[in-house]
Amino acid sequence: MRIDIWSDVVCPWCWIGKQRLRTALAQLGEAGQNADIHWHAFQLDPESDETPVPLREAYERKFGGAQRTEQILAQTQAAGRAEGLPFDFGRGQVRVNTLKAHRLVWLAGQEGDADKVGEALFHAHFAEGRNLADTQTLVDAGAAGGLSEQRVRAMLDSDEGLAEVRAQLGQARALGIQAVPTFVLDGRLAVQGAQTPDVFRDAFAKIGIAPAVAAADASKDAAGKDDAACGPDGCAV
Repeated sequence: MRIDIWSDVVCPWCWIGKQRLRTALAQLGEAGQNADIHWHAFQLDPESDETPVPLREAYERKFGGAQRTEQILAQTQAAGRAEGLPFDFGRGQVRVNTLKAHRLVWLAGQEGDADKVGEALFHAHFAEGRNLADTQTLVDAGAAGGLSEQRVRAMLDSDEGLAEVRAQLGQARALGIQAVPTFVLDGRLAVQGAQTPDVFRDAFAKIGIAPAVAAADASKDAAGKDDAACGPDGCAV
């Protein structure tokens, strides 16, 4: 089974969705272990630059004030920790452009382990509050996926991977993907949002990979969906 995943490394529900997908794949046994996963770039804030902006400040502008921002962050942090992920929005997260981070994931897909690099980037941002446009942060994330410091710095000092990442972004637009995470199974079925493992297993069944599950209606996280914010059904541009 091939799984194509569009996500952004500053999307909290993309990390949660990745964890839930991992749980669903583990439940499949050998079929899940053999899944062929491909990561693709999506940018929630493509107009941002590499100047760090405090995340809370960016959220307050986007979602309508401090009170709403704190509610969103608290709900998201609780949902992430329920999945065993060490979310900590008290670490001074910043908003920056994620193009360099996506280029790093692309490079790892060619020469290392893209899944481990993506995991390292999620952890750096959501658990440690590190700047994802910072060279040392990217070097450290690259090392998690088997890339040497010299190789990562050489990529960052060039335009390597830029055309490929822009092609991925263009493919997302061509497919009509407007929110992430979006998972495409065997090129036949799309699952949008950080759905539960049962929902993923039901999707696997629809393409003939697993038995159907009895209760596939729990497609929303307990935090609920809010059209004005990131939520279990994905984060939109």
